[in-house]
Amino acid sequence: MQNEHNHIDLLIANCLSGEASQAEKDELDNWIGESPANKRIFEESQRIWVKSKTYFAASDISSDREKIKDQIIQQLSKPTKTVSLSSWIYRVAAILALPVMLGIGWYMGSKEIITETQLCEVTAPKGQISKCVLADGTEVWLNAGSTLKYDAALKGNLREVNLDGEAYFKVTKNKHKPFVVNTEHTQIKVLGTIFNLKAYSGENKVETTLEEGSVVFSLNESATKPVELKPGEQVVYNISEKTITVGKVETYLHTAWKDGKFVFKDADLQAIVQELEKLYDVRIHLENDSLLKLRFRGMFEYEQNIFSALETLERTTNIKYRMTGRDIWLK
Repeated sequence: MQNEHNHIDLLIANCLSGEASQAEKDELDNWIGESPANKRIFEESQRIWVKSKTYFAASDISSDREKIKDQIIQQLSKPTKTVSLSSWIYRVAAILALPVMLGIGWYMGSKEIITETQLCEVTAPKGQISKCVLADGTEVWLNAGSTLKYDAALKGNLREVNLDGEAYFKVTKNKHKPFVVNTEHTQIKVLGTIFNLKAYSGENKVETTLEEGSVVFSLNESATKPVELKPGEQVVYNISEKTITVGKVETYLHTAWKDGKFVFKDADLQAIVQELEKLYDVRIHLENDSLLKLRFRGMFEYEQNIFSALETLERTTNIKYRMTGRDIWLK
């Protein structure tokens, strides 16, 4: 069934772009006539195609479409439980019109906004991880509740993106065009490297953890000297205190989330609560502030539900919980 879906995706893409053979056109006509649902899929794909043509030059579409096919076919060849009408339509739309860096992001449930300047926005909703591939081949994983904004073509002297949330970057090296990540309070500049950046708006800390290569961490609108990190180091900026600390860390504790794991070692309850709220889209209340002093070690997996996480806390501590809707009280 999955192979059939992939085949129909490409048939629709070829027909709407005018590159289909007569045999492909006949096959698509037969498929459309098989059911009202098939006809609706084609009409929605056609509507998106017509609308998207105003944003892209024909040469851009032609060059990007072949790259997109390879990216999406590779992604869609993985086993899936179900294929909804909306996901099918957006897969076709990605094949037809979007630059290669958006293909995987659309399929995984993230959101992209295309303007006349090809400004893109990729979002990982709470409880989900999204991945996208930028035009230069840079891979980006977005943690739950995160948003990445960037120019689709990465034009100019810098490859510049804006982040609100947490992301794991595997940056393609280009010594002539540095890669820059802007957050509300900081800027990270690299040539080609692997690092994790956590900068949620509303939280008091910005953390950058380096796995490979090097990064330069600096504050926006500040005379503070930039900090250059070495592999295995982390820089933490405390926003309220306006202080910067640098130290060695176990990098996997800060990057395991991209593998669907929340690993913590000697973490305080407040840090755990913040992660659980983003991961499961819940609100957690502490009935006793003394609980904030408790520290834990362990692991939660993203595929687990909130009850499994709470029961893990309950088994390893004296903490009890009660839940009403999406509100949870710990005592």
